[in-house]
Amino acid sequence: MRLKSILSFFLFLVSFALCYSQSATFDKVFNETSTVLLSSNPEKALRNTAYLYNISANNVERIKVSLLRATLLRQYGMRNEAVAALNRADSLAVRDKNYNQQARINGFLSTIYREYEIYSLGKVYLEKAIKASEKIVDKNEMYKFQGNLSQEKAYYEMYSSNYLKAITNLKEGKELFERCDSSIDKNFHIAVNDELIAKNYLLLNKVDAALIFFQKAEKELAESESSKSPLKGFIFNGLGNVYSSTGDYKKALVNYQKAEQIAIASNFFILKQEVYTSLIQFYKKTNFKKYIQYNELNLKLKKDEEDSRKVSTDELIKTLKEEQIANESKYENIKLIIIACCVFIVLVTAAAYLFIRKKKNSKLETISANNEVVLIEEEIKPKQETAKEYMSEATESAILEKIKKLEKSHFYLDKDISLNYVAVKLSINQRYLSYVINKNKSIDFAGYINELRIHYITDRLRNDSDFLKYKISFLAELSGFSSHSRFTTTFKKVTGVSPQSFINDLQGRS
Repeated sequence: MRLKSILSFFLFLVSFALCYSQSATFDKVFNETSTVLLSSNPEKALRNTAYLYNISANNVERIKVSLLRATLLRQYGMRNEAVAALNRADSLAVRDKNYNQQARINGFLSTIYREYEIYSLGKVYLEKAIKASEKIVDKNEMYKFQGNLSQEKAYYEMYSSNYLKAITNLKEGKELFERCDSSIDKNFHIAVNDELIAKNYLLLNKVDAALIFFQKAEKELAESESSKSPLKGFIFNGLGNVYSSTGDYKKALVNYQKAEQIAIASNFFILKQEVYTSLIQFYKKTNFKKYIQYNELNLKLKKDEEDSRKVSTDELIKTLKEEQIANESKYENIKLIIIACCVFIVLVTAAAYLFIRKKKNSKLETISANNEVVLIEEEIKPKQETAKEYMSEATESAILEKIKKLEKSHFYLDKDISLNYVAVKLSINQRYLSYVINKNKSIDFAGYINELRIHYITDRLRNDSDFLKYKISFLAELSGFSSHSRFTTTFKKVTGVSPQSFINDLQGRS
């Protein structure tokens, strides 16, 4: 009995040591992955998330790993893979009734779908996140989550140009953050809120209100635990935009320069992009040489980011494929082991049966075999329905007139232009707009937009000799194209010659 007690205690100590060792390993690898590898070595970070998931001791750790994996995949534009990781985390959170994590996961899903402009689905997940947040027991955590979700609601309103509604959501979020106690860095959360409120007021051309909220955000950030956050750069950039809009170019430039210093020091892509965009607009009014310089810097920033993202994404896809192959191989090995075990059990059973039969000389027992059911999956192809637009000539003429008027505003120079945006702008159905463009322009929407851009730039080249001096990449940027190559290809398709040949021809005539 005493020996049994000693052995039990020894086994307890061994299992405790193993669990502690595994927990320490998990924490160490997780911290390294989330703080260092996430941006410096995404391929290794992805491999680590797979390893961490395998050594997770409970669902809380598995959810943490899945959220980290989703963060990494979203960072490199791999939406479907990120959503898969979040769905896996959500199923665990639902099983454990972990409302805190349910709110976080569904809020994350809402953000992903909003970023990809799938607003209807994004709002579904936002509502799920709000309902989950209402069930969080810890009031402090509940207020924090609901404050963050108010910011998410505001982003949806901003995308729909409902700036006043966005401000209302943000002010509600601010009230929620103010209810939190000192365990939450509420000054930082409120600073984020006030910076967003200021941006909305600036979009409404309410400059005085925007200035007040940018200054509030600056003060709140200084009093927070994250006073060195890149948010400071966004605030300075916002202040620069405020002063620039009032004509106080001296103060505007001071704030832009502060924002640029923070952007370069932090190497925060979104901040850099926002600051460069502001400086492009600023120098367009004050210094044309600087305007061209920052245009080129912005183009280089985007190209470097695209190249870096492409390399990382390719590596991540390669890693995901390797993981899939490894999992399939693991599955095959498990299947072989199961088959081998089944064969072994059958042989042992048969041997035992024969032995008993021989020994007892008993009657044979009838064994009913299990019926094997084979399920045949039928691939059902959905019937494709073809839709045809019907409308009166008066409606068609009215839409054409609206399009003609909109063309005068050079709307097509916006890089982010979309069929949905134009349809909303003209207050008409997307399908009607697409149908009218196809019928009357004999081209689809994308081709129509690209033709307008090329006609715009060829007109500028013919009528403004300064444009003949610009680089092709700058002309592409100016006319709304996302890349030099896309611009060149479309230019040749529309005009029959390359941009450089077109420019050389015009220079030869002058």
